[in-house]
Amino acid sequence: MHVWRPSTLTRDQLEERRLYAQQLLATGEVSPRQIAETVGVSESTVRTWKQRLRERGSLQATRAGGPPQRLSPEQRTRLGELLRAGPLAAGYPDARWTTSRMREVIGLRFEVWYHADHVRKLLHQLGFSPQKPEPRALERNEQAIQTWVEHTLPELKKKVEQGATLVFLDESGFSLKPTVTRTWAVRGPTPIITAKASWDKLSTLGAITTTGQFLQQTHPGAIRGPQVLAFCRHLLRHVKGELVVLMDNARIHKTKALRAFVEQQSRLTVEYLPPYAPELNPIERVWAYVKGSVLGNFCPKTVGELKGRLNAAWQRVRYIQLPQRLTRPYRASQT
Repeated sequence: MHVWRPSTLTRDQLEERRLYAQQLLATGEVSPRQIAETVGVSESTVRTWKQRLRERGSLQATRAGGPPQRLSPEQRTRLGELLRAGPLAAGYPDARWTTSRMREVIGLRFEVWYHADHVRKLLHQLGFSPQKPEPRALERNEQAIQTWVEHTLPELKKKVEQGATLVFLDESGFSLKPTVTRTWAVRGPTPIITAKASWDKLSTLGAITTTGQFLQQTHPGAIRGPQVLAFCRHLLRHVKGELVVLMDNARIHKTKALRAFVEQQSRLTVEYLPPYAPELNPIERVWAYVKGSVLGNFCPKTVGELKGRLNAAWQRVRYIQLPQRLTRPYRASQT
């Protein structure tokens, strides 16, 4: 009866077959014809294996080393340093490392000109990947931000350990103009979404707490000082115990009325984040999630339709417990 065998074997299966044939050849008791029939190859293949076994002592596969690297280890290290210094340091007018620019740097510095596809492979080996940059304001004071992280943040964590609740407050605007995000579409024509050209907008005052709450108030138009004050009253009604509210340095957060209100509240303290440091306020990631994951490519025709979608967004934020996840670094450490 004919023995069925797969028409194609993997590299590991081919290796296993050769090594099995090697065992049979080593006994000297099985003819090449019998071995060929047993493992499913021709007799000439078995004779080739027998010759190889005499010359090399094994039928185990040898791995090809490939062509030698065109850049030495020292040159690769130096290339990594050049690329980490950034395109501006290399003499380019903007902060974009494109494949063609990096190919040019390699060619001019080391006299090795790679194909663009190999440049990308080399960059992955050096720990680089294509990424969308995060914009940072020129007005940032990095030293002030570092000082806040090293001194103010530990004090805030101590307050949490003593029972206080940190409240991260911020506002964000949402208009009828959609947030355009990537989508699957038929290859060729660019997908089209039809949206209102109107700039009618809603603004949301929101806050997340170290106890996992998310609170918000949505208003037409822009947020003003009185609305910030009203939202602080809203926080005092819905968050128990001592509150430490963290917010940025916007003018609407520093009105005389708000300062006077805070002074009258024994439970309420306000702390200001360093200027131009949105990464220290975790509610920024709530806004990013809502705009990208809930409002992405959503084209409302009216402000009422937009508000309805926002209401669904707030429910989803609470359902997936986003505030709890985002404020974890600010809560008391678990022992």
